[in-house]
Amino acid sequence: MKHGEGLRHAYVSVEGSYGGSQNWSDRRIMSQSGCGVVAAGDVLLYLGLHHRGCRTERTHGLFYSDGRISRARYKQYMKGLLWYFPVLPYLGMPFWVLTTGLNRYFRKNGIHLRARWGVLPWNLKKRMEEMFRQDLPVILSIGPNFPPFFRKEKLKLYEKNENGGYVQGTQTRAHFVVATGFEGGMLRISSWGKCYYIDWKEYVEYLWKKSNACMTNICVLRPCAR
Repeated sequence: MKHGEGLRHAYVSVEGSYGGSQNWSDRRIMSQSGCGVVAAGDVLLYLGLHHRGCRTERTHGLFYSDGRISRARYKQYMKGLLWYFPVLPYLGMPFWVLTTGLNRYFRKNGIHLRARWGVLPWNLKKRMEEMFRQDLPVILSIGPNFPPFFRKEKLKLYEKNENGGYVQGTQTRAHFVVATGFEGGMLRISSWGKCYYIDWKEYVEYLWKKSNACMTNICVLRPCAR
C-alpha cells in the first residue's frame, strides 16, 4: 500500500475478524444499535496497539503477541465502554454522543487527541486522507435517509472477490463504520467484523440525494496541546 492511502498497520483483529461486530453482543440493544460503540471501541483499540501514549488500563493486556484479541476479551472490553458511549433506545448513538464520549475518554486517560464531528462535504476525502497519513482510523457515518427518515434507501457495501473485482455484499443506512484506507475509487471499511468497500462516488451521491451532510460525515481526530 502506498503511503497516504491507508493505515500503516494491520487493523484490529478479533480471532481473525476485520474489526469488531455489534452482532457479538448478548444485549439486544447493542446487537441492534451498537455500531457506534463498536466503531469508537475499535478505533481506541487501534490507537492503543499502535500509538505510543494511547494505551490505557482498558486496552492493556487485551492483545496477544501478534496483535489479535479473543472474542471473550473483546466483549468484556465493549461492556466497559458503555459508560462513555451509551446506546439510546430507538436512536442508537447520535454523532454528538460519539464525539463527547471520545473526548471524555481522551481527557480521562491523558491521550492528546480531540474529536469533533463533520467537515464540509467537498473536503471529506481530503480530510480522511490527512488522517490516514497520521495513521488515524476514520469513523464514518452512513446516515439515515433525510428527508424523510422513514425512506428505505441504502448504500451498497462491496466485497472483493478472488479476481480482485468488487461485488455487492450487503447494503446499509443509519450505520457507523470505520474507514481504513482508499484503494483507487473504493474506500475500505470495517463493519460487522468484515472488510467491505464503499464506492466513493456512490457515497457522495447518497450524501447529497438520500441523506444530508450533517448525518453522513466523519469524526475528525486531531492532536491537541499537551
